[in-house]
Amino acid sequence: MSEARVPSRRWRYWLPALAVMVAIFVLSSQSGLRVSDDAAVDKPFRVTGHLLAYAILAASLLMALSWGRRPRLRDGVIAFGLTIAYAVSDEWHQSFVPDRNGRLDDVITDAIGALIGLAVAWATLTWSARRRERRSEASP
Repeated sequence: MSEARVPSRRWRYWLPALAVMVAIFVLSSQSGLRVSDDAAVDKPFRVTGHLLAYAILAASLLMALSWGRRPRLRDGVIAFGLTIAYAVSDEWHQSFVPDRNGRLDDVITDAIGALIGLAVAWATLTWSARRRERRSEASP
């Protein structure tokens, strides 16, 4: 009698990335989304929002692609490419929303956020993998 195959649960690693994409899409759909009419107040919030959103998206994509294990360079390149593709599509989407527009400088800010998120996720995943390896070497 053969053992029943346990279905892979790797799809769960994609849920955070999908949730971030949905949140970005919903926020991008908001007409005239501003913190203040004063650009000196609004711009820092907007830039910080872009940096954080795309850092979290890139990090969650790296987690999904590496299945929570030590990441490979290929995983990082793909995560960065997917993040930038989503940033471009988001700016294009915003160009159809009233009182919004697509901006190249937002994509550049998103790319910077993605690089920061990838660096943090890469370091975290590598540290975690090393820790697991040390534990497995220490146990008989």
